[in-house]
Amino acid sequence: MEYDNPYLEAFQSLQEQSGFRGEQWFGKRKELVETYSWAVPNDEVLTYLSEFSTIQEWGAGNGYWADCIIKAGGWVNAYDLNPPDSTWCSVQEANVHNFVQEQPEDVGDVVLTVWPPLGAAMVGATLLETKPDHFLYVGEQMGGCTGSDKMFLTLQEEYGLVETIDIPSYEGVHDKFYHYAHKAP
Repeated sequence: MEYDNPYLEAFQSLQEQSGFRGEQWFGKRKELVETYSWAVPNDEVLTYLSEFSTIQEWGAGNGYWADCIIKAGGWVNAYDLNPPDSTWCSVQEANVHNFVQEQPEDVGDVVLTVWPPLGAAMVGATLLETKPDHFLYVGEQMGGCTGSDKMFLTLQEEYGLVETIDIPSYEGVHDKFYHYAHKAP
């Protein structure tokens, strides 16, 4: 199935125009990242994500991924510490620590994060404080430019990899979609 995904269309158009020439990509990437997201969703990952009943997206930014998932038939509650004024869908302002303390029943069993900043504590805290059954992550693996050591160590110790889906990536970037499930105690 094909979904309304202007980022994927812009990304593919850029590929056709420039053939991955670094200088053109670098300038255009900045514009696309600011407009859409750090990572480009494709139909395969959107179909996969739309099959979850409810996803809590932490660090949703402008809500592009949440908007795409909702349009694909899924449901997402999107949260960000500092959502921008202009968003693709409703993004609620929330700090994961405060949210967990105030509304622990609403944290959910499925958490998504797309390109969490390198070394940021938010994702590690989400895993340690909420222990979701499913952790959906878009970014690079340990040693890359996303996530934190705490996140990757928690994933190694407490989660198992269920699925990996390739997504369109910019030159020199090695991001993918990863679905991890919490190991039974």
